[in-house]
Amino acid sequence: MTEPTSEILLFQVGARVFAAVVHDAVRIGAVRDVPEDDLVLESALGAPFARARGIVVASHEGASERTLVVDQVVGVRSVPEADVQPLPAFAAACLVSGAVTGLVMLDEAPLLLVDLPTLVRERSLAAPELTA
Repeated sequence: MTEPTSEILLFQVGARVFAAVVHDAVRIGAVRDVPEDDLVLESALGAPFARARGIVVASHEGASERTLVVDQVVGVRSVPEADVQPLPAFAAACLVSGAVTGLVMLDEAPLLLVDLPTLVRERSLAAPELTA
C-alpha cells in the first residue's frame, strides 16, 4: 500500500529555500512583463537577490492575482503527508507573519511551509503603510 503524498513547490528567496502547496501557485514565469503594481518584491520571507522569476498567486477568493518575486523556483516534489506538519502553536505565536503555516521535512532538513495567498495578502495590506 502506498502512503498518501503531498505535492510541494520549492522556491528560493534570498539565501533560503521555502515550500508551498503546489495548488497555491497559478503559474510560474518571468516578471519582466508584469505591471509593477502586481509585483510583490518583498515579503515576510525577505527580498530576492534578483527580479527575474515570479510565482503568480491568486487571492483566497480568486478575485485577483499578484506575482511573488523569487530568486528561483527549485521544483516540485512529492513528500509523504507525514513529513508535512503544522507549525507548533508557540512558534506561530512568535512569528510576525501568518503565512508560515508549517514545516516540511525534505531530505532530513526542515523547510518552512508558506501559504502563498496569505503571504501576498499580508504584503498588500502592509504596502500603504510603506508609502505613508
